[in-house]
Amino acid sequence: DLDEAAAVIAPGSAAAIVIYENVWAIPFATALRRAGAELVSSGRIPVGALLDSLDAVEAGEPVDA
Repeated sequence: DLDEAAAVIAPGSAAAIVIYENVWAIPFATALRRAGAELVSSGRIPVGALLDSLDAVEAGEPVDA
């Protein structure tokens, strides 16, 4: 992954790679499973939608929920 990222960074440019893990969710998910919970759906907010919303907020435009 680092090699792939490095290949698209122009010489003389700077970049940062942020990696995170939601470790807080491990005991939460474990407790849910022990209580018999089942995952019925999963999803993520697309980066483009997030950026569009941030741009709209900065421009003072209403943001759709």
